[in-house]
Amino acid sequence: MLTERAEHYLTDDIFVVWGDDFQYINAAQNYLNMDNMIAYMNEHYGDKYHFKYSTPSNYVDAVAKRDVTWPTKYDDMMPYSDTPDSYWTGYFSSRANDKEYIRKASHNFHASTQLTSEKMLDQSVSQTT
Repeated sequence: MLTERAEHYLTDDIFVVWGDDFQYINAAQNYLNMDNMIAYMNEHYGDKYHFKYSTPSNYVDAVAKRDVTWPTKYDDMMPYSDTPDSYWTGYFSSRANDKEYIRKASHNFHASTQLTSEKMLDQSVSQTT
């Protein structure tokens, strides 16, 4: 699985995220498990990979040191998969400002339709009395 993941990276630095929402409440046990896994992976796959604790900023710094030309993404599809056949599209967006404008416009639209409905109801009540 790691070899497949590595094929999608432009550098030799691979960022593997540990954890999941609400799954890691026993820190001592989890760090012990991660320590054991890191030791096992370095012992058995150390000729190809080097596993270590890191942070997102350390990863970004390591990648920034590489001479890589990064592609520009123009569309707004950044799918996220939490299970093999379950994808969330738009969850991470490259168009955050557009999403804000759409939210604000949606609020205005819904407010105006509510006001229009109230005005129509007021008119129909006044016509029947």
